[in-house]
Amino acid sequence: MDAVEARYDGVAAAYDTWVGEGSVLADLTFEELVGGVEGQQVCSVACGQGREARYLAAQGAVVTGVDLSENLLALARRHEEAEPIGVSYLQGDAQTLEGLASGSFDGAVCYLALMDIPSLDGVLQSVARILRPGGWFVFSITHPCFKTPATGDLVDHTNKSVRRTVGRYFAEGYWDGPGLYNDALPIGAYHRMLSTYVDALTRAGLVIDQMREPPRDHAPVWQEVPQLLYVRCHRGESRPL
Repeated sequence: MDAVEARYDGVAAAYDTWVGEGSVLADLTFEELVGGVEGQQVCSVACGQGREARYLAAQGAVVTGVDLSENLLALARRHEEAEPIGVSYLQGDAQTLEGLASGSFDGAVCYLALMDIPSLDGVLQSVARILRPGGWFVFSITHPCFKTPATGDLVDHTNKSVRRTVGRYFAEGYWDGPGLYNDALPIGAYHRMLSTYVDALTRAGLVIDQMREPPRDHAPVWQEVPQLLYVRCHRGESRPL
């Protein structure tokens, strides 16, 4: 078990409160990329306290949520008990997805978690393994070009416009930068170049279908550059199980 990932056990309650206890997903870009899932078997990878899993189940999917943190899963199960919607939760490592059969899912999602996981190749190849040929995978991450180890907001004092400054883009690896929100996300993330994500998807046999970089309204700088990157891809038909 990776020590960095396991730190979510220590902040599970704060994290649940920060994102909204028992909250529903409210991300139109993610929802559009996922599309219709009624009757599909879908895996929510690194599901945390189950927000995305509950969204998928509400759309008619048969959902299995997987997360390393027992404390986050305890919260997910508590939400399921309070409002049963049919989600099954499994404690496990996203880097292996051990216990899930190969080719057993129509689709999978990973919402704002890939950048928290040490082995990108491990998780993407595991996702590809559990998908049926042609199965889909939708994920979102903090944008690798604009959430780098050295970033900041710069105000142009001439016209008061806001700009995003970026540095150390090529410095891949773990850093503490993005995770200091009300003590709910103290674990930082793994910065990777955009090309690293694309190459890892290719090695896993996952073919990119769509990418989205929507503006966000909660801060002026995110109207200038994208804060998040969304990707929908599918498992190539020829990938061996």
